[in-house]
Amino acid sequence: MAIEVRVGEGVIEVEDGLVPLLEQRCVWSHLQPSGRAGSPRVYLSAHPASPEAAARGFLLDAQRPVWGSVEVEAERVVAHIPPDPFAAEAALRAAVLVSVLRQGGLLLHAAAVAFSGNALAVVGPSGAGKSTLARNAVAAGGALLSDETVGLLPSGEVYGSPFRSDADLVPTCAAARLARIVWVVKGPAESVSPVEAPEAVRLLLQQAYRPPPGTVSRPELTARAAALAGRVGLFRFTCRKSPDAGRFARDFVEAA
Repeated sequence: MAIEVRVGEGVIEVEDGLVPLLEQRCVWSHLQPSGRAGSPRVYLSAHPASPEAAARGFLLDAQRPVWGSVEVEAERVVAHIPPDPFAAEAALRAAVLVSVLRQGGLLLHAAAVAFSGNALAVVGPSGAGKSTLARNAVAAGGALLSDETVGLLPSGEVYGSPFRSDADLVPTCAAARLARIVWVVKGPAESVSPVEAPEAVRLLLQQAYRPPPGTVSRPELTARAAALAGRVGLFRFTCRKSPDAGRFARDFVEAA
């Protein structure tokens, strides 16, 4: 059975053979038909990995070349991968990236939690506490979009993804309105402080997935980050590993 993945206003059609692999890694609730006729589509197909294919395309993960490579051909994303669930997940992420970029957005290594339809996007390097803050925000009444990968679209929508870092953090929300963007850091107490625009753009780009060659230029990606930062600003969010951090996040979003 083929599946469709919702990506903002777009749809990714995933070929049948990838479905059993993706079911092992991704959240099924996000892998279902969108019901949107006429949505812009990306088609993801898989073929065996080979050195020749790797030379034509780009590696899914430079640190894990065994996962294979992908080629972007108009509306098609062709993955050359082994029959491995991690490689299949990386291929789907590449297709999601292509779809988000074609809608004018950014795909970020980030978490996002929504309160009453208003989303807090949480960015930061690995180990900064994104998943921990997301878990505490969910405990404070939030709905999880993802603790691992989210798309920010120029419409102001935050798109949740099928991906997750922690198995117990299951996304329950597909999309919400962007209310706040924060750069999370660990500290002795909860606080927020605004980040100046140039630094905000730099931090967003640090956590943006790199566009495939020939899709979106670096200046265009920078312009998109500047527009998103200009919409709601970016704040340095200092917090503890505590339930209080989730309640603080909730109050911060509700004050937007």
